[in-house]
Amino acid sequence: MDSVGDVSLILQVVILFLLIVGLPFVRGLNNKKNFAIHGYLTVLAIALHTFLIFAVMVPSLVSGLGEITELGALDMLNVWLHVVLGTVAEVLGVFLVVSWFRKPRSSMACARWKSWMLPTFIIWTVALVGGSVVHLLEIM
Repeated sequence: MDSVGDVSLILQVVILFLLIVGLPFVRGLNNKKNFAIHGYLTVLAIALHTFLIFAVMVPSLVSGLGEITELGALDMLNVWLHVVLGTVAEVLGVFLVVSWFRKPRSSMACARWKSWMLPTFIIWTVALVGGSVVHLLEIM
């Protein structure tokens, strides 16, 4: 097994936990402190995710490009879906964090992009599942 990949997967589960833990804090819509806690947990999750992308995932993808072409159709589809969905989730997550971070105490900054949050979370979760399959089945 790949110990770096194992640590990365564990950290991805921690990121999922951070995102889920941050959800109850948005319940009190009039409470700026709740929005701030939700926002800071999301910033921590995105920062950790960005670090893992550049420290682990991109190097793994680059070094495994030759292997991808030798995979079966289903495995290749899973790898590329993970790459594409993970990239989309990262870009959307960074965009949401940057838009909130410009006004971290403002519920309006958060509310403006709320309709993008659940789809981003779903895309990220699907990418996480795909990446877990790639790692646990040692596809690459």
